[in-house]
Amino acid sequence: MKNNKMKFQRGRLALAAGCLAMVFAFGVAAGSQKPPLTITLAGESMIRSDIRVHSPGAVAAIKPLLKGDVVFTNFEGTVLGKGQSPSTGNDTFPSSPGAIAALKTLGFNLLALSDNHAFDLGVRGIRSTLRTVDSLHIVHAGTGENLAEASAPAYLHTPQGTVALISMASGLIPPGGMATATQPGINQLRVEAGGKMNNANTFLPAEPGNQPYPPDKERILNSIREARRHADLVIVYQHNHVYRNIPFLTIFDEELPQRLVPPEWIRKWTHEEIDAGADIVVMHGAPLVQGIEIYHGHPIFYDLGNFIFQMPPTNTRMDEAMIWEGVIAHLAYQGRKLESVTFQPIALNKLGQGEPDVHNPHDINLFLKTRGIPRPATGIQAHFILERLAGMCRPFGTMIEVSGDEAKIRLHSGD
Repeated sequence: MKNNKMKFQRGRLALAAGCLAMVFAFGVAAGSQKPPLTITLAGESMIRSDIRVHSPGAVAAIKPLLKGDVVFTNFEGTVLGKGQSPSTGNDTFPSSPGAIAALKTLGFNLLALSDNHAFDLGVRGIRSTLRTVDSLHIVHAGTGENLAEASAPAYLHTPQGTVALISMASGLIPPGGMATATQPGINQLRVEAGGKMNNANTFLPAEPGNQPYPPDKERILNSIREARRHADLVIVYQHNHVYRNIPFLTIFDEELPQRLVPPEWIRKWTHEEIDAGADIVVMHGAPLVQGIEIYHGHPIFYDLGNFIFQMPPTNTRMDEAMIWEGVIAHLAYQGRKLESVTFQPIALNKLGQGEPDVHNPHDINLFLKTRGIPRPATGIQAHFILERLAGMCRPFGTMIEVSGDEAKIRLHSGD
């Protein structure tokens, strides 16, 4: 009887020890889970000046918005090189090297360089921009010394994982702007429509509709597949101006509804990009906020609008109120699983300091240097920005919950 009692006590001790071991093992496993990889996606940055000099107070307000392992924007413009004039060309958006340095100070560590203004100053402008971003050690994609370089994925290594970027542009690309086997330029995705190339600057027949040009399409999909093999997450960026078969500027001159939604060819194309291995597709170019789709668990940001918009006041077509409002997206990942997407609304100032020059688009004066800079939107303005975003997302089945001055995508049933 005594021996049975001792065996029972030893059994209880063994069971208790086993339970403690399981609890400890579970605690270690839970505690050893890697912190999430965090990504911040901002609207495009048409930055012309070193805002650290001209708007130093804005830097302190902007930096808290740009937290994360990866902080991304598109630099829309070109950096002036030695001996180059701001007045080169008819529609140029030149910037000083200090503008790129300001982006780095704000927290950006991943830049897309592909857009219709990257070639404003020709080959010299492409090279001066590349020299500037390389000297600042900012990871970038979308332009290069040749087509292979412009198309190649760029890799940002963070403590939480490696993120790849493939960057391209469609529409309003100036002649000679596309990189070739031997010439610097842009990674262009050309689009065919009505039996012709659609550069978004002329009316074309309605049929056949827009389709990516097969050689460009296959080159870009191969870049995505390559990035998938070498990175933990793959971001694909596109700066797009091709909307149906109508000139892009006509859409904005007439404020046509097409400016508010992505064209059908873009929806199909972005799905192909994700099927090839993209985790995130982000776009600019409208330039205003459009909807967001979650496709097979991967987000497509059809347009995040503007983040910095130092547009000369001569361009009156870009003057709708919603062009001066936007959102910043914050994403968190565990591995390749998207855990959360939250949004902060922003508002950009239309009026800079001093007097604008409403006749000379090349005059980079104090007014231009201090306009188009973001600040957090609050109160009623934040509410309308976020509710507008929620409305644009509903056609894609994406549900956004607005709470005060922030919003989030409902990814899971418990959200």
